[in-house]
Amino acid sequence: MNPSGPDFAARPLGGFLDDLASKRPVPGGGAAAGTTVATAAALASMVVAYSLGRKNLLEHREELKTISSRLEHLRGAALAAADADAVAYEGLQALWSLDKTDPKRVEHWSSAVEAAIAAPRAIMEFAEAVLEIAERLEGRSNRMLRSDLAIAAVLADAGHRGAAANVRINLPLLDDPARAASETATLSDAIERFRRRAERLERACR
Repeated sequence: MNPSGPDFAARPLGGFLDDLASKRPVPGGGAAAGTTVATAAALASMVVAYSLGRKNLLEHREELKTISSRLEHLRGAALAAADADAVAYEGLQALWSLDKTDPKRVEHWSSAVEAAIAAPRAIMEFAEAVLEIAERLEGRSNRMLRSDLAIAAVLADAGHRGAAANVRINLPLLDDPARAASETATLSDAIERFRRRAERLERACR
């Protein structure tokens, strides 16, 4: 891996998928979740691109332009979060191989676990932002692209659930079992609420 990070945004798609399919720890599920959210943002951007300039949508022109900029930012942010997830996982894996009493592991374990939770949580937040925008685009975008808007919602949900899986698997590693249990319950509720919203938008776009 590049010392400065994996930089998934710079990789050709085919090469990224080859790496994802290989027997190596990264890219893995976190990268898949982050790039899925980025794809959702990109697809929503296409919906906006085909909506700007249409006479029947002129009243939404300024809002659509703002949304376009926001989606571009979210696309990059989701890819950066995928990078961060990969870096965090490698850091945690390096400590995992050490004895629990090893001074290096003792010193860095808690921060490594927090990083491994924070990165996929960020991906979840970006998925939330993409879905919120997709919901705003309902009725404010080119209806000929409503299937693309539906797919953006489906992808945002997939990325959200994928990132949540990485959060869930790392929560038991926290030093505070009560916090881990509380956050796991909160996570389950968040996944279900997100799924219902994505499904509602998908139905609305049929």
